[in-house]
Amino acid sequence: MKKLAFILMALMLLASCGSKDYKVIVTFPDDANNGETVFLTNYDTGDTIATATVENKTCTLEGTTEKGFFARLYAAGNPYGFVVEPGEVKLDIAGGNAISPLNDKIAAWSKDMETVANDSTLTEEESEARYIEGLMKLYQENKDNAIGPWAFCNYMMNKDLTEAEIDALVKDAPAEYAQLKRVEKAKNAARQLAFTAEGKPFTDFEVKAEDGAVQKLSDYVGKGKVTVVDFWASWCPPCRAEIPKLQALKAKYGDKFEVLGVAVWDNPDDTRKAIEELKITWPVIIGTQKLTEPTDLYGIKGIPHIIIFGPDGTILARGLTGDPLANKLAEVLQ
Repeated sequence: MKKLAFILMALMLLASCGSKDYKVIVTFPDDANNGETVFLTNYDTGDTIATATVENKTCTLEGTTEKGFFARLYAAGNPYGFVVEPGEVKLDIAGGNAISPLNDKIAAWSKDMETVANDSTLTEEESEARYIEGLMKLYQENKDNAIGPWAFCNYMMNKDLTEAEIDALVKDAPAEYAQLKRVEKAKNAARQLAFTAEGKPFTDFEVKAEDGAVQKLSDYVGKGKVTVVDFWASWCPPCRAEIPKLQALKAKYGDKFEVLGVAVWDNPDDTRKAIEELKITWPVIIGTQKLTEPTDLYGIKGIPHIIIFGPDGTILARGLTGDPLANKLAEVLQ
């Protein structure tokens, strides 16, 4: 009996060493959110981990975790990304910042990346390359804590990698990284990216709107004219910034090419509102809530993503915005 009791006690001690308590204290700027339920979700899986009700401009979410995890808190209609780690984490909704050792480390890294983004001596391509390098360095320095998987997955999302390159990265990562859902998603995106690369024929898709009407990519692409297809969302600042540039190109070249918008990852009502605000005159395919099928099909990991299709539907270029897009379009239309 004494031996059994000793074994049970040892198992309890091991369990307590493996998982530690965390407490996330969330504060809101005013009473507007009192009575609202907030959701703490796992960044990788999207699973809800905990919920809490806002009272007196605050709420607390508690649980246990071994190493911590990158999370999203959904509150006041918005997502807030941060690290949940053993101990206490303070999340200020007004400032959009979380305070804890690992969150402080991410904040310092983000400040460095902001400096890079604001460096006027760098081209857009150089700035993007520095950011991708920064993600890899952040991952390498934090492989064994909750920052590592987030940096690893974001590195894959921001860098165009083949499936073989992703497999090589995973092989050198901690064993648990192979189980990340976002790793499998990145591999699927790599496969689709190869299938819809420049020189490939367009892959059709159809979208059913809320009123039941069906629109297909083939309704617009492969009709004998160059077509620029813009995958975008109303909530995405870079997407909105690209619209006037497309309007200027359309004004310059007129009927020499067509533009089509595909609203993805968005609320249909928000899309329609943005179309009015931005004075978009070209057709926009709008589906139901959070349309994802077109971006999955084309291996699109970030927006805006613009694809130039030739008159017969062949993919001529993809992933270009701003001046590179304007230069490529001038080349195509000459």
